[in-house]
Amino acid sequence: MDKGPAEGSPGQRNPVLTRMRLDEVAAGAAAAVVRDIPAYRDRTEAAVRTELNALLGPATEALREGREPAPRELAAFEEFGALRAAQGIGLEPLQEAFRLTTRRAFDALYAAARTDTPPTVALELTRDFWAYCDLVSTAVVRGHRAHELERAQAQTEHRTLLLRQLLLGELPPEWLATAASELGLDRNGEYLVLYARPTGRPVADVERVLRGHATALLAEPGADRVVGLAARRPPPSLELPVGLGPARPLARLHESLVAARRAARLATAFGLERCVADGELPLHGAVLALPETGAQLVERCFGHTSGARRSTLARTLDAYLAADGNAEQAGAELFVHPNTLRYRLRAFGAATGLDPARTEDALTVWWALRHLEAEGGSEPG
Repeated sequence: MDKGPAEGSPGQRNPVLTRMRLDEVAAGAAAAVVRDIPAYRDRTEAAVRTELNALLGPATEALREGREPAPRELAAFEEFGALRAAQGIGLEPLQEAFRLTTRRAFDALYAAARTDTPPTVALELTRDFWAYCDLVSTAVVRGHRAHELERAQAQTEHRTLLLRQLLLGELPPEWLATAASELGLDRNGEYLVLYARPTGRPVADVERVLRGHATALLAEPGADRVVGLAARRPPPSLELPVGLGPARPLARLHESLVAARRAARLATAFGLERCVADGELPLHGAVLALPETGAQLVERCFGHTSGARRSTLARTLDAYLAADGNAEQAGAELFVHPNTLRYRLRAFGAATGLDPARTEDALTVWWALRHLEAEGGSEPG
């Protein structure tokens, strides 16, 4: 928008801009905006006219001087867009109102320039007009979007706070109805708490997996956990260790959270990539609760081995127990000949005096394997 030669001087532009009668442009545009754009139906023509004059006034001065909007003017246009967002006017109707106003302003400019105006001045004014409109439109949209982003972030933070207080049992009873409404929950319904720790994977991945099964979701990277509320139990194929608490009403969700957290610890410790309900695996829970017993049983079963030999023996015994003592099935799982597997079992029996085919010995071996798994000392599964 640099000024050209003498033809584009303020002295030659002034008559054209004076003949535009911007007050009439603003009045006509305000009437059309209120009449034709539904989002403005509850606004008065006077209020809209005042707003449009706030835009057209600086525009006239800039066109008179042949310059771009000053930084303070751009800031004012951004505030204009933010205020429209605060008033509940969406970006699309705001842009439509802007287009309607600029069309009327251009028609007025064109009509004013047709009277005794040098062609070069008319062309320069037209060029500067549209360049100025582009800059103003960008600033208005930027302000509107910034406000919408701030509002969305504030709403997200508010919902997060409500959900966190609801889960911890810290939400006052009089806030339950509000929380249910804002979180999309049934005030009188019951929900199960889902609890997952993103061990070894991004929090966003865990959040994505649970989002399809949770009515409300709380992702807390700082606490290394993702907690959700579900109306029903998710399918088993989550491919993620998830603890599941019992169904509870909103006022008692903290009870389900405690249970879900306990179940998640168990599921994570044993690498169970599925949904595990609290109390579903009591023996696994006992392994976690009695680490000294587990350590004694590990010594009993694997004290005579170490390193790769221990790992191979642990995988062999785990496959044998998982196959309910079927050597052929266990061998196929391990890609070894059944006779090789039987040889390993005989060697194990000779070294420990344990026979995995006997119930008591099988429980001893199973407990030792689960302890190794929970402590991270082996990966028998």
